[in-house]
Amino acid sequence: MSEAALLRELADKQAITEQIYRYCRAVDRLDIPLGHSVFHEDSFADYGADFYQGPGRGVIDLICQSHLGLTHHSHQVSNILITLDGDRAGSESYVTGTMRLKRGEAIVQLAVWGRYIDSWSRRDGAWGIDRRFTMMEFDESREVKPTGRPLRSGRGPDDPSYAVLG
Repeated sequence: MSEAALLRELADKQAITEQIYRYCRAVDRLDIPLGHSVFHEDSFADYGADFYQGPGRGVIDLICQSHLGLTHHSHQVSNILITLDGDRAGSESYVTGTMRLKRGEAIVQLAVWGRYIDSWSRRDGAWGIDRRFTMMEFDESREVKPTGRPLRSGRGPDDPSYAVLG
């Protein structure tokens, strides 16, 4: 592989990886426009028949709306593998999502572990998801007692990350 081809491959893989990260940022900051930018307009998302199957951008709307009922939420991705084929790509990303909500006087922490299996294409120079298949591996729900430390994160443009990332 030539140096130019290697640099192109690395740049494409980095662009896709950053789109995967943007998805997590979008659902944690409730940033719908950012979330929509990860999915092509004609994309499809399959999060299972019991949660969501439909247009990719629609899952962003649903998740951001449902997260309004949570007190806190955080999503991480890891173990990202990407294969490239010209303007098409495939990826697998491991995901961990942790959410908290109030149930009466109790604080319940929900955690899910799974994988995103994504098909990508580059259109007009930008990588976006064409199809997402989500595989939930396992989950848990348990009552927790917060430590009492003040929490500083925010939702939306008031979060400090927007001052440095835009």
